[in-house]
Amino acid sequence: MTFKKYQNKKNPSGYEQSFKIYECEDCTDCPLRAKCTKAKGNRQVHWNTVFEEMKAKAKTALECEEKATIYALRKVEVESVFGHIKGNRSFRRFSLRGLDKVHVEFGIVALAHNILKVAGIRQLTSEKNPKNTK
Repeated sequence: MTFKKYQNKKNPSGYEQSFKIYECEDCTDCPLRAKCTKAKGNRQVHWNTVFEEMKAKAKTALECEEKATIYALRKVEVESVFGHIKGNRSFRRFSLRGLDKVHVEFGIVALAHNILKVAGIRQLTSEKNPKNTK
């Protein structure tokens, strides 16, 4: 593959990313073409150097035992709470717009979650089905 050009693209949220585009010289007689690409032209690879640097940085951070244990704790402590709020409490969208209002709205959701957790109130489906209770 040879370097073809630099290209800047904006994603749907408006963030601009820069890519290096590499392209094969000629894919017409390649026996692996069907497995390699579905494009009508030659195979292209878009390489985002910033993204690759961030992936490498995250990988080195996860290889450190101390940071890996911190990330493992986050999965246990935080991710399950968001999953519970989305799945069991059916909170999937914010009703308000604006960062300050969203902070307040999620603060109310988190407060409700914590109060229900302390009070030991289970979701409605576990009350209807005795097999799901602890």
